[in-house]
Amino acid sequence: MTDWLVDTLFATSVLMLLVLILRQPVREKFGSRAAYALWLLPAARALMPTLTETVTRTVPALQPVNVDSTPLLTPLAVEPQLLSAVTPVERTLVDALGGWPTILMTIWLGIAAGLLLRGLFEYRVQRADILKGSVQLARIGSIRLVKTHAVAGPLAFGLIDRVIALPADFERRFDERERCLALDHELAHHRHLDLYTNSFAFVLLSLQWFNPLAWWSYAAFRFDQEAACDARVLDKAMPSDRADYGRAIAKAASGRALLLASALDQKKTLHRRLKSMLNNTPKSRRIGATVAIVAVAALALPLTATRAIDYVDVAAPSAPTAPVAPSAPSAPLAPIAAAALASAPEAPAAPEAPEAPGVTAGHADISFIGNDSVRIDGKTKRWTELSPAERQRIREETAKARVELAQGQAQMERDLANARRDMEQFRNGDFEKEMAKARAEVAAALREIDANAAEMRRGGVDPEQIKAQVRASLADIEKMDVEKIKREALESIDPEKMKAELRKAEQSLADIDSKLDKLDRGDRW
Repeated sequence: MTDWLVDTLFATSVLMLLVLILRQPVREKFGSRAAYALWLLPAARALMPTLTETVTRTVPALQPVNVDSTPLLTPLAVEPQLLSAVTPVERTLVDALGGWPTILMTIWLGIAAGLLLRGLFEYRVQRADILKGSVQLARIGSIRLVKTHAVAGPLAFGLIDRVIALPADFERRFDERERCLALDHELAHHRHLDLYTNSFAFVLLSLQWFNPLAWWSYAAFRFDQEAACDARVLDKAMPSDRADYGRAIAKAASGRALLLASALDQKKTLHRRLKSMLNNTPKSRRIGATVAIVAVAALALPLTATRAIDYVDVAAPSAPTAPVAPSAPSAPLAPIAAAALASAPEAPAAPEAPEAPGVTAGHADISFIGNDSVRIDGKTKRWTELSPAERQRIREETAKARVELAQGQAQMERDLANARRDMEQFRNGDFEKEMAKARAEVAAALREIDANAAEMRRGGVDPEQIKAQVRASLADIEKMDVEKIKREALESIDPEKMKAELRKAEQSLADIDSKLDKLDRGDRW
């Protein structure tokens, strides 16, 4: 937060100085509205958040430490009695208040809040004074038009309850055309949200109360806003109205201005405003300049933004581990009838086909005994003794078995594909690469132990014992028979055998359907 505030203060100060230098040449070349648009640069920078970049970094993994067997902890952790020998540092008043950065920030924000509250209080008092005894003349949309003795010239104020206050002698001092142009000026302030912009500018001024550039910029900003509003009114008026509009400004110049309002009555800026009205920049040039300023703000301001790095720590492996060989896909037993299961050979190392429920023993209380008997609902019956309802149950279970068999076959194919991919890694030498990497990590660990041997001995640790443990890990890695692992993995993958099991399962289901069809037709066995 502190970094963002400091960076923002510096960047906005630079941008305010740049606008103060450029505003007059830009006004002469492109008009008052382009000069007013320049203030978008420091305003946008004040609202720009910190741009955060995420960086992943590898940090050593924390190792569990056994205090009893490995006294690597500091004496203060292992021997609490030493804590009594440490003399506590006496805290100063500055430390108790949070340190100088906290104190300075509190003072800074406290004064800013005081200025802001004082400005709001003065605005409420002045608003109440203007509206006291005023007479409402009309409404223009949501804007109230009132007449009061408290102002000498037209004045626009209010963010929610929007008001235009006119002097009590408005009709007498201003002729009809001057009145229309003066009202157009105040309405333009409301319609272009100038009063909201004034409030935001005052908040920024309060935050930079100590910065002389901020006070100069605030005064210049208010002038540029009035000059831009003059240009808006004159763009819609007739050429002959320029003289009437100039007289209206001169008549309204009393010198009073409401803090968060916009008014015609600024005596000290009257001459410059009248001079800026003589500028007659073509519309195309004004629009082009405004678009260019917005584009510069969108493209260049991110270059001034506060930047931060968000580190994501990833623990590094603390000790080398041997790579694990890929295992062959494992599938459930093939869905075949009990008689087929009894005669089917088992291949324990090979992946098996998926089991089809509803046919194998124990599923849905149906099992098959030899070629001529069925056990259903706890009773053993010959095929010819089955009732129509029992035969229908067997058909339903057989249909379910076919669906699950198809699903199992698809899963088997996926497992085989995964196994082939794993074996391809063996053929490409990935396993050997992992082994070589493990050996390199062990060697690095031994070198690190040698480099810190003296410090470890001072801590009561025997570096030779640790090196012996690391070498034992390396020996375990070296004992691994990579070729044997490859061979066993290849032997466990037998697609033809798995397909044969599936074909047997399909044939068993077909035999069951054939027997049921004969029973339904009344054929002899």
